[in-house]
Amino acid sequence: MVKRHGSWMLGVLAGLGTVVLAAPTGCGKAEPDTSTFEPPDAGGGTDSGGSGGLEAGAFDVVVDVPTTASCEDPTDTDGDGIADVLELAPNTDTDGDGTPDYLDDDSDGDGYSDKEEAANPYLPDNTPGKVRTDTCSPLADTDGDGIPDVRDVDSDGDGVADVDERAYDPDGSHGCAKKPDCDGDGVVDPVELAAGSDPLDPNSKPPDATLYFVLPYQAPEQTKDFDFSAGVKMADIYFLIDTTASMQLAIDNVSSSLDTKILPAILNGNPSASPPIPAIPGAWVGVGDFRDIPWAPWGAPSDQLYRSQFVIGGNAVLGNLAAPETGPNGLAAPSSVRTILGSLQAGGGGDAPEGLTQALWMASTGQEYAATLGNYWHWGPPTAPPQCTAPGSIGGPCFRPGALPVFVTITDAPLHNGPSSANDYNPANTGGTKTYQQTIDAINALGAKSLGVSVNTGTPGAARADLTDLALKTSSTWYDPAFGGSEHPLVTDQDTATGDVSDQVVRLIGLLAGQGLHNVTTDRKSYDCAGGTDCNGDGQVDPAYHNPVLPPDTTPYDAAKLIPKVEPLESTQVPKPYASLDGTTFYGVRGDATVTFRVHAQNTVLRPSTMVVLRALIRVQTPSGQLLGGPNGIKVVYLVVPRYVEQTY
Repeated sequence: MVKRHGSWMLGVLAGLGTVVLAAPTGCGKAEPDTSTFEPPDAGGGTDSGGSGGLEAGAFDVVVDVPTTASCEDPTDTDGDGIADVLELAPNTDTDGDGTPDYLDDDSDGDGYSDKEEAANPYLPDNTPGKVRTDTCSPLADTDGDGIPDVRDVDSDGDGVADVDERAYDPDGSHGCAKKPDCDGDGVVDPVELAAGSDPLDPNSKPPDATLYFVLPYQAPEQTKDFDFSAGVKMADIYFLIDTTASMQLAIDNVSSSLDTKILPAILNGNPSASPPIPAIPGAWVGVGDFRDIPWAPWGAPSDQLYRSQFVIGGNAVLGNLAAPETGPNGLAAPSSVRTILGSLQAGGGGDAPEGLTQALWMASTGQEYAATLGNYWHWGPPTAPPQCTAPGSIGGPCFRPGALPVFVTITDAPLHNGPSSANDYNPANTGGTKTYQQTIDAINALGAKSLGVSVNTGTPGAARADLTDLALKTSSTWYDPAFGGSEHPLVTDQDTATGDVSDQVVRLIGLLAGQGLHNVTTDRKSYDCAGGTDCNGDGQVDPAYHNPVLPPDTTPYDAAKLIPKVEPLESTQVPKPYASLDGTTFYGVRGDATVTFRVHAQNTVLRPSTMVVLRALIRVQTPSGQLLGGPNGIKVVYLVVPRYVEQTY
């Protein structure tokens, strides 16, 4: 028969679960055995069974043993402890070296003698081949593929040929050819070799071997289920503050509390709060302000509609998103944000509603804005929009790609061109202003959340009503489990006293992190790392790594091709931590919840002449591309493709 090594590999090392062994009994025919071989699962995941599972009869196992053979003649010509009939005498020559197996001390030419491979003491008790008492005792078939180890070039089916395992287990004392995880550390040998750890040392387990598949050519699709955190761990929090005349005390409250109350709660969380506040360790902060268009009757002549850059003490200061800095008492807000907040002076404003709709559109799109009247540009000095220097930055405040944009709006006024048409600008005099729907579309396209703090210095309830509508239309909501569960906007419950603004900011960001609702899907891509940076999302600097180039390609192989699908898995929790799901996405996932995705992997294209190990990344994110879960939201995937071997006997 011909065995294409890899295409019939039963998924022992791939963590597919129970494998039913088949072995010849006596010197006659092959009969199934119900013993099971269950190696440790080394992936940090749960085997799903599914299409990758293996049951008795999943393959038509061929064991080419003459049916007329009898143990009445247990002749062992070469004295290796195996009856000639079990070595398929007289014409079988497994390794093609010209010596038939019944005369060959190493029938498969793998460096392990037939005497060594005839039995495998690492098999479970009562498994045929664990112990042999005479020449006719069943032969060990470690990987359960119907080919006994003496004729199998990869006895344990771990994707590393026996001859290669001889290289790091030269005397066979560790049994590396007889068990897929030689040192028993939960990570199979080919993954350890690929990660540069020692397959003989259980203390050298590679830290990033969180998920692996072994993918022989044309083997059935495999699946594994893996848990991901869906919490907000990387957010760009942009304070957009109303600086019209009535807002000075609210501005001062935010400025004085930023480093002592607001930022510590964001970065460190507060588990003793009610409800608890999870940390957002990857948070950056920025600040801008807004007033109104500078024409009567809407605004004062000195008003600037939206500023993201300021001139303070003769110097230009940008309010763009920036990382916290090291201060005398630990981490502090960026100096630019502290400087801007400390300089803001309330004034102007004209009528009661203000220009927040226009400011949000500008911040979300990063586009210049002009009203027809006077063709006056509104960005703050200098008049050109600020330039983002980081690659891929988004919008006016330079949101980071992959971070969740969060607008924290603090105001006591309703919106011009907002939910109520009664507050619309007169289009005859203000052509070019953006509509409420345009602003909502811009926020949603950005994938941003809009948190609203309504300050108690204007018309009671007016600002809160508009901020509530804005939050609902941008899916900026949180889940309250009380009284059967309900959804609420991320807006203050009532108008807030000026001295309590910072408390409400902390509360709303805490609700976003702990109980905010997000849609959660996955992204998968080939892992590639230039080195010197954190490439796998675990917070540590990684060395350079590139997948091998596999001809006819001329660039590193795209390992994501071997992962055809990642699908959400229905939760058994009561209540479920999400509202619904489809084939790709969980909808309405609550806060820092954990969700499970089923990962599918299969190799229908690669037939390498040597074992190939590829790496890919799977990460959870919003449909707009914002990363979720931090280190617990990303998995490094090892994809082991065994060398393709045609074995004839």
